Amino acid sequence: MSAPTTGETRRLNRPTFLHNGIFVMQGIQVTVKGQDAEGLFQVEYIDREGHPHILDGVQADELE
Repeated sequence: MSAPTTGETRRLNRPTFLHNGIFVMQGIQVTVKGQDAEGLFQVEYIDREGHPHILDGVQADELE
């Protein structure tokens, strides 16, 4: 798959984990918000209640 671009919607391929008290499920849909100087991505996901959350440090191979 091609490299993620800002604004693109992808699936997060990372085992389920806890982030600021919220479980982030493997396979959740995220929106790419940007890329830092190290090549890691910032993504936004929406929880079950509809609240947005930002994840930093996502690797390209974690975005399907």
